[in-house]
Amino acid sequence: MTPDPVERPPGRTFDSRQVLLGLAVVVGLGSIPLWWFGIARFDGIRSEYSAPVLIAAVLIAALYLLSEIVPLRIEIRRETLLISLTEIPTAIALLTLTAPLIGAANVVAAAAVFLIRRDTWRNILANLAIVLAESGTAVAVFAALSSRSDDPTGWAFLLPFIGIPAGGLLTHVVVGLAYRLIGPAEPMRRVLTRSLVTSGVATTFVLVGWTLWHEQDGTGRLLTFALAAAVVVAYRVYAQFLRQHTDLSRMYAFGRHVVGVGSDVGDWLVMLEQVREQLNARVAVVHLTDPDDGFRVLAVTPEGQLDEPARPADDPLLALAAGTGGTQASSDRTTDPAVLASLDDRGAWDVLVVPLRSGDRTRGYLEVRNRRSRWGRFSVNDLRLLETLGQHVATSLDNLRLVERLRHEADHDAITGMLNWRGLMSRTRTGLSDGSIGAVLLVQLGILAEVNNAVGHDRGEQLLLAAGHRLLSALGAERAVAHLESDCFAVLIDRLPPEEIEQVAAGLLDLVGQPYPLGGIDVEPQARAGVALVDEVEGAVAARAAALLQRAETALTAAQSSEDALRCYTDTMGDVFRRRFQLVTQFRKAVEQGLITVVFQPKIRLADRELVGMEALVRWDHPELGVVSPAEFVAAIEATGSIDILLEHVLEIVLAQIRRWMDRRMRIGVAVNLSVHNLSSPNFPARVAAALAAHGVPPELLTFEITESSVMAAPERSMPILQELHDMGLHLSVDDFGTGYSSLAYLRRLPIDEIKIDKSFVQGMVTDIGDLAIVRAIIELGHSLSLSVVAEGVEEEAARDALRTLECDTVQGFLIARPQPIGKMEAWLTSRTMRMDDPILQADTLRLIVG
Repeated sequence: MTPDPVERPPGRTFDSRQVLLGLAVVVGLGSIPLWWFGIARFDGIRSEYSAPVLIAAVLIAALYLLSEIVPLRIEIRRETLLISLTEIPTAIALLTLTAPLIGAANVVAAAAVFLIRRDTWRNILANLAIVLAESGTAVAVFAALSSRSDDPTGWAFLLPFIGIPAGGLLTHVVVGLAYRLIGPAEPMRRVLTRSLVTSGVATTFVLVGWTLWHEQDGTGRLLTFALAAAVVVAYRVYAQFLRQHTDLSRMYAFGRHVVGVGSDVGDWLVMLEQVREQLNARVAVVHLTDPDDGFRVLAVTPEGQLDEPARPADDPLLALAAGTGGTQASSDRTTDPAVLASLDDRGAWDVLVVPLRSGDRTRGYLEVRNRRSRWGRFSVNDLRLLETLGQHVATSLDNLRLVERLRHEADHDAITGMLNWRGLMSRTRTGLSDGSIGAVLLVQLGILAEVNNAVGHDRGEQLLLAAGHRLLSALGAERAVAHLESDCFAVLIDRLPPEEIEQVAAGLLDLVGQPYPLGGIDVEPQARAGVALVDEVEGAVAARAAALLQRAETALTAAQSSEDALRCYTDTMGDVFRRRFQLVTQFRKAVEQGLITVVFQPKIRLADRELVGMEALVRWDHPELGVVSPAEFVAAIEATGSIDILLEHVLEIVLAQIRRWMDRRMRIGVAVNLSVHNLSSPNFPARVAAALAAHGVPPELLTFEITESSVMAAPERSMPILQELHDMGLHLSVDDFGTGYSSLAYLRRLPIDEIKIDKSFVQGMVTDIGDLAIVRAIIELGHSLSLSVVAEGVEEEAARDALRTLECDTVQGFLIARPQPIGKMEAWLTSRTMRMDDPILQADTLRLIVG
């Protein structure tokens, strides 16, 4: 078996061309003394050059050529052996020919093989040198151990069993060392073991056949032919089974790999290498068609990636494959000048090309060139195999396009086509890693909701598209601009000094904040913006990206409640929102631990100083933040849906206290502040009725106070619930009256019992004529609608006296009493009021002792 040193393993350490040339010189020079010795000794053994001998030399050369062209393929466990069986003609030659004829037959046949394979001249020289060394070693060993003998079955005919393995071992050692110079190689022990086994088996087969052939009765020759025929038939059956098994295994492995091929070039190179190996081709090429970018080409050879130029769309071979579904073109069988020119341009003489089709579209082409098999030509079966591989590749292309589209959709906004939140986070992490960004800008169009409600969502989308176009036009299409949520855009600003970043942000805000023509009118976008600087954020990249965007959102929120349309993030902003977040997350636990308490403030009727009720106010004594005002934490929990928990907690305390007062013959009603979100909760009136029944409290002793602005925000939704509560017997009061925008028509329709004048007017009425006029108007309006009027925030006697003059019904404020816990309020009731029996109510009424 002649080893082939042509292949170059990956990771080489020396240039293969230099190693091959050096191998040819060293081995060629080393074979000269072997042949000199062998020829000299062979003259005494065999020197006949008759016509039959010359014919035998030609036949042996042909047998050598055939054994190289048709190697045996044997699989042992997971290892595949290629056995060329050149030992058979060599063994026959040693037994029949002279030394010069043996060398000539080997060299001529080897040269023909290498020319048929179209090897490079360095490969041919190296392989010829190896053939000379291998056959020279066999001739020299045979000649050294042999003596002249006319007996064809004497002991001398066993000498090929020594000479041929010796030649194989020598050449395998030399080639193994050459491989190690080129790169990683197979272990030498395994190579030598395989060489001994294959050469021993082949030589044994020859010697058995030789012995049978020289049997005297003539039956040996029949047995020799029968043995040869049986071996050939058995191997053909085995080879066919092996080929089918190998093709199926490779196809399965190829299909499994193709499924995982992504957009990485390395994946495609591995896939192409598998195509090249399955077709045993010199070159494998894939042409990927893209309508926008022309052709993208990748090519591989046994040496690695090949720099392959892109082919024009009208390339003859590609056009032929597109028209026929797959084509084979060979330079010795094609007469079409265009095809021949295309083959010449590729530097190929035999090419297979199949289109990569998906439905009615051609995604590209798969191409292999110049079969490396010693037959040297692709077959029809190879074309069918390439078509099957091409179908797998086309399916992979479809999957890749689908994955890329899904990935694009996952990272981009459906309306504007710009980055979405996920895409922005990815670009932000990349920018933080390479240090290319200096800040994040968030811009919000406050008018979007009004546009959607007034003229439709299609016009709202036009507004978003126009705003995004302005940003991209100013920054460039390659810049990271994202559309977040409904009305918010984000921009990654380059690394610049802080003052320049603020200038860039102000310029972009001014650009986006210009009016937009929509439906024939110019719409002011009411744009606001927040900026967060990269240098002020520390930590890992992922954490920095999230913190940076969170800070920009905090700055935007601050801008929404500020006179400045652009705000840069500061630590104080973060403190405010962290405090708000802390309140929201710890609220439920505070309720469970009893940290949410209720204080009471009395309400006195001016006409007779009678105590007409209390207002229940909540307080939160936070262990870390101290006393938190309701204005702070109620607004926070309203957005989380926890406002119902707060109301249930307050009602439980208030109704229990009313019940205790009732048990002491005191009918003291209590007012509880109600959020508009409470009205939206399911079965709210029924739950209130259940709480009243559980404590045995009449509904008229419970008053719900709701602000004017919250009622008027959604009167159609609020009024049915309020009507149901009023029908149950509860009292309803409009708090902070005069500060909202209520319509008198709605006010007349509201099922309310009283209105409370906001304390800002009450506290200013003594010194401000305008506030006095407003208070007078509210009192007159309330009385005209048969409503009781309560003035809250009374802190001065002058204000109380003025309210009495204006015939206000009830007052509430620090002048009467501050809000106090129930213990202190009980002491106040004892010291500041006197109890009077009311036979009608069958309860005691309380009157203020000191007016």
